[in-house]
Amino acid sequence: MPHAAEPQGAIIITGAAGGMGRPAAIRFAKRGQPLILCDISAERLDALAAELAGSGAPVVTLAGDLSAPDFPARLLALVGDQEIAAVVHTAGLSPTMADGDRVLEVNYFATERLVDALAPRMAEGGCAVLISSSSGYMIPAPEMIAAVKAMVDGGGREAVAAFLQSPQTAYPISKLGVMKLVAKESVRFGQRGARIVSIAPGFIDTEMSRAEAQASEMMRAMMQRVPLQRMGLGDEIASVAEFLCSPAASYISGCDIKVDGGSLGEMGL
Repeated sequence: MPHAAEPQGAIIITGAAGGMGRPAAIRFAKRGQPLILCDISAERLDALAAELAGSGAPVVTLAGDLSAPDFPARLLALVGDQEIAAVVHTAGLSPTMADGDRVLEVNYFATERLVDALAPRMAEGGCAVLISSSSGYMIPAPEMIAAVKAMVDGGGREAVAAFLQSPQTAYPISKLGVMKLVAKESVRFGQRGARIVSIAPGFIDTEMSRAEAQASEMMRAMMQRVPLQRMGLGDEIASVAEFLCSPAASYISGCDIKVDGGSLGEMGL
């Protein structure tokens, strides 16, 4: 049956101090439910927690590297005996931030471990929202797409090892992996009456995107072709995450939502 009310429990936001995580934290704080904010920067987390102190939502923070083996256990320790009402997972690396192996580790394998740890704790009616990327639709070679599917189906890093020499290639591979993980995990989430969805942002005005644009002439050219003639805002991603975690989206699961100002359509994708 559809859920008429928001599920109760903890709300987890990763990358909470970043360009998409911060507006998500502000939006979800209005629900008044316990917030667990995660980010690699303790200083920025503390500043955000102070900002949300008057929101009425209990806030705890977890500073650390998402890809650390003990990160899921540390997070579950903060969840305690609560169920999890919502997850908004925005943490990740862009191509200019690391080599191909590291990009894949953080963006895909750390995400896979996080989802595996949180799935058994999801509340009925709860939802996990992962951030993919419009770049996941731009992989040109069928053999690369097949390799990503093999990775998600249990083949691990070895399935895509031939394509990791460049972070510019590893990044879309990692994000297509997120999309395929969402489709796969929708079965397990559905058994709990919970949902899992991904959002594919296009060109969003964040610190990370600005650094990428500065480093890539191709990206700057693609930004000029956005049909809506502007970059998106972090809050425009957060608002979609808020909707997806609401009862209004109670039959949306196992899929990817494009939020790209029409860019993929303009490319014929």
